[in-house]
Amino acid sequence: MVTPTAASIVSRMRLKRQLSKTAFAELIGLPASTITRIESGAVEPTYAMLQRIALGAGFQLTETLSDSGSDLPYAVALDRIQNATGAERRRLLGKLAQTANLAPVTKRPGARFFALDSSLAEFVQRLEEQGANPVVSSLEAVSGDVSQTSSFTPVVYVDNPEKLTGFPAMSPSARASVVVLPSTESARRFMRKVKGTAMLSAEWGMLDALASPGRQADVALSFLPAFARAA
Repeated sequence: MVTPTAASIVSRMRLKRQLSKTAFAELIGLPASTITRIESGAVEPTYAMLQRIALGAGFQLTETLSDSGSDLPYAVALDRIQNATGAERRRLLGKLAQTANLAPVTKRPGARFFALDSSLAEFVQRLEEQGANPVVSSLEAVSGDVSQTSSFTPVVYVDNPEKLTGFPAMSPSARASVVVLPSTESARRFMRKVKGTAMLSAEWGMLDALASPGRQADVALSFLPAFARAA
């Protein structure tokens, strides 16, 4: 059995994401020259560096480079956006769809799907009553408003989705649905309070909207240019 080299592993990651060296480096927050030198064999990265590259690109370090489902790439992207200004910030915001592809909400560990048989505000209130510490994401976080449901499939983070009780399961006859995800260390860093409701930042909300199934991603993509220009 031939042990893959770091150069071949990084090259496979990049090709799986169908990105140039420059675009791949930008995705994970490294200089393009670093990726070029690793792939050429001029630099042998440490395991910690290789793991950072894998996580930033949404992979687990396995023989098959399986998708990790981790939202860590979101934090990497948003850290860069927070440190950018002007045209650079707008450019990075315009590339959020690329980052969103690395962590689809349906593939996140611990995701649960419920029928949304009430308003999102009422759903969040019921989560609060169960002590779940809900944090709203998706287009509701972009607009900073839960009084009207803007998403086809709203996204809400809670402490432990498995402990939720009394919510109807998603079914083909349901009027609407909601995705409930476990809160992560990455997500908690970007939490804010808006009109008394805990929400993710607008940028994180846009990522979750872009990473949502069906029409939700298409709607978010149509909003993205204006969202970037308004930054």
